[in-house]
Amino acid sequence: MSIFLSILPILCLLCGLLIFKLSAMKASAISFLVATLIFYIKYQSGTVGLAISMAKGFSLALFVILIIWGAMFLYNLVYQVQALEVINKNLERVFTNRFLQFILLSWIFSAFLQGIAGFGVPVIVVTPILIALGFDPVVSVAAVLVGHSWSISFGSMGSSIYAINMVTHAPLDQIVIFMAVFGCCGMFCTGMTVCWIYGGGKQLVRGLPYIVLLTLFMGGMLYTLASFSMFSVIGLLTGFTGLVACFLINKFKRGKSETIKLYKGKLNLFQAVLPYLLIVVLSILFYILDPKISLGFDFPQYQTGLGRIVAEEADYVTFNLLKYPFSIIMMASVISMVLFHNKKVLDGKKVKIILSQTVKKCVPTTVTIVFLLNMAVIMMDSGMISEIAQFLVSVTKQLYPLAAPFIGLLGAFVTGSNTNSNIIFGSLQETAASSLGMSVAIMCAVQSIGASVGCAIGPTTVSLGSTAAQIQGEESRIYKKTLIPIIGTTMVLGIVNFILLNH
Repeated sequence: MSIFLSILPILCLLCGLLIFKLSAMKASAISFLVATLIFYIKYQSGTVGLAISMAKGFSLALFVILIIWGAMFLYNLVYQVQALEVINKNLERVFTNRFLQFILLSWIFSAFLQGIAGFGVPVIVVTPILIALGFDPVVSVAAVLVGHSWSISFGSMGSSIYAINMVTHAPLDQIVIFMAVFGCCGMFCTGMTVCWIYGGGKQLVRGLPYIVLLTLFMGGMLYTLASFSMFSVIGLLTGFTGLVACFLINKFKRGKSETIKLYKGKLNLFQAVLPYLLIVVLSILFYILDPKISLGFDFPQYQTGLGRIVAEEADYVTFNLLKYPFSIIMMASVISMVLFHNKKVLDGKKVKIILSQTVKKCVPTTVTIVFLLNMAVIMMDSGMISEIAQFLVSVTKQLYPLAAPFIGLLGAFVTGSNTNSNIIFGSLQETAASSLGMSVAIMCAVQSIGASVGCAIGPTTVSLGSTAAQIQGEESRIYKKTLIPIIGTTMVLGIVNFILLNH
């Protein structure tokens, strides 16, 4: 009965989204209510405990919501000044092969962005570009969600790598070497999934040579960087290697054709991509300078009626005011607005449209994320998440290596974060490996990559994607294209993990 109640909020969320076709906002509201009732009645949280957990949820939501609002503001800005049109027409001229366009943007460029910024930025930036190029909105968001998921463990300047190191005792260099091995598996599987999303089974055969070749390039770089412990730039340089390789493949396929004449509207290509270039430059600059101006939220310890102690949290959520993606996005937007105003493509009327469209598109997503992250914190603080994980360990026993990546996926599904999943379950994976006499480094590595690909189906991430594609309320259609491939990819990770641990 206890395990059923622990799983119930997740079941409600999945049933609401996939069976009853509810919007993410309605499904998340129901799941949050169910989790709250279970926490209050069964786990005896008490009013104070429930209030503290919900305050944690709101602080996490604030972190994510501000990024979404900033990214949506940027999207509306580049749309209103017709910068997207310039970018898209130039992509069409350079990459005449639409299939290669699709792979480049959804699988490689999104991974490159993840290496720099993370926190949903790849989904917000790349999805609108694909849609503007004429690809279906559902196809676009599904491809980007899956396409960059392999890189999440290596992105955000190494944050997920450092998270697994905080909660485990295995040497970090060993963990990251095996993360690179599992990352290559995830890279290949998600690349093939992008081909399938593009056009079904026929495109799998067409895409196989591209995916194999690009995986060799990127996988080789990923393993090399892991070997040299270059954790902070591992995602960035791997994504950059993929971009270079894709451009070389495109040049080879075009042959010695005429010189490409770039399209120029009221803005040239450099001016059109300036906001995105600024995001890259500012992210790298602040990473190097490492400013310490930050704002954090602390929460007190409390004890439930059942005697469970929920530990005090210092800096539970920390906003580094200059390195925070929202700050970087808004800085890039303001600088770009000055240029656009000088080029006479932005005026007061367009600014009002940008603001009104941002509010209109972000409010439903904001409500959804508040419900989801409050549900996630309640499930963590109550012990529901731990119960689910321990149940899997007890049931699978020697077959546990097959289930290990699914625990990582579970953490990412609930919290929407690779880093949070590693923090929650990294120690459990280490304990399970030790009790079974297996390699801790390998088990922790598969935890992180399982969480990485699991982010593609996290409701908060999917909600972010539907907002970027402007198809709020159609999350069930996105899941139809992402859920089975991600489960399949996680199964592959489990099989590879089983082989490595029993070699």
